[in-house]
Amino acid sequence: MKRIRNALAFLMLLSAVAVSAQTQTESMSAAEILDQVNSAWQGDSFHAILALDIVLGGQTKSHKLEVWTLGEELALVRVLEPKIDLDSGYLQLGNELWYYAPGIGAIELPSIAIGDALFGAGPSLQDLSHGTLSEEYETVAVGTESGYFLTLVPNEDAPVVYGKLEISVTSDYIIEELVYYDQRGDVLQTAIFTDVTEEFGRKLAKTIVIEDAFGDRTVERIELAQFDIELDAMFFSLDTFKTWGADE
Repeated sequence: MKRIRNALAFLMLLSAVAVSAQTQTESMSAAEILDQVNSAWQGDSFHAILALDIVLGGQTKSHKLEVWTLGEELALVRVLEPKIDLDSGYLQLGNELWYYAPGIGAIELPSIAIGDALFGAGPSLQDLSHGTLSEEYETVAVGTESGYFLTLVPNEDAPVVYGKLEISVTSDYIIEELVYYDQRGDVLQTAIFTDVTEEFGRKLAKTIVIEDAFGDRTVERIELAQFDIELDAMFFSLDTFKTWGADE
């Protein structure tokens, strides 16, 4: 009889937790929850040093990048390593996307490439600049025992490459898992977020492991992260790349 009472008490506790999570979800719209996730992930501005180890076709390649973003429209990615690619990188200006390399100059890329993996596997420019979760999606949110489960489906004619995104987040809006689907509903890749630390009053997952449908794997480590820093919109320019090259 005691075991039955304990089991009933446990089930009642689970039910209470589920009801509490559902009530909290209903008090906020799905769009508001997504805004909180984006605020925790990106902020109004963002600067980071990222180390990437990409296993592609059985070969491991390492990169180190420096990333800046301002809002959802401006992003700049500078390659620090390998040395042969130093000061090359990508620039996003709204729907414009540019690649720059010293000695070659600037090449304009199709805007859809913002969602493509930069190095053949792993994160896209949108992922690196934390701009993946945009307003181009219709969001549905469900409360869970530990936070929220979000499903993002693109709005009609939205300029995005994914057919759907599924996101598991904690109660304080930290992403735990992000699953990317193609337009046919097949999983493209899954990103797992771990090593959550608190810096400057903000929680951040500092390790992201990305595995795609082809078996390729990327480990992204955030070595430095700054949020809500002062950035001039004029910094997001091809002239910035040219300035770095002139300093060499």
